[in-house]
Amino acid sequence: MGPSRTELMQFKVTPKEKELIETCAKKQGDTVSEYVRAAVLMDMILEGNVGAMKIAVDTIGRKAVQLLRKRADRLSDLGADAVDSQ
Repeated sequence: MGPSRTELMQFKVTPKEKELIETCAKKQGDTVSEYVRAAVLMDMILEGNVGAMKIAVDTIGRKAVQLLRKRADRLSDLGADAVDSQ
């Protein structure tokens, strides 16, 4: 689990911008918050912001560990431990 998000940022958008952001977020399986946060961080990364790069690496690392744990659990459920020990 990553750092708790306690700060709130608000900004205004046009109805068309809102619709586009919501559509894109849904298409990627993200919430609007996740989508906007990732887009802003990506822009900062492309500008060479080291702080944004560190946040991205930390997030990717956490997600990779979660994914590997899920896959290990799935393999265990399928009996991979028995196959590996032979």
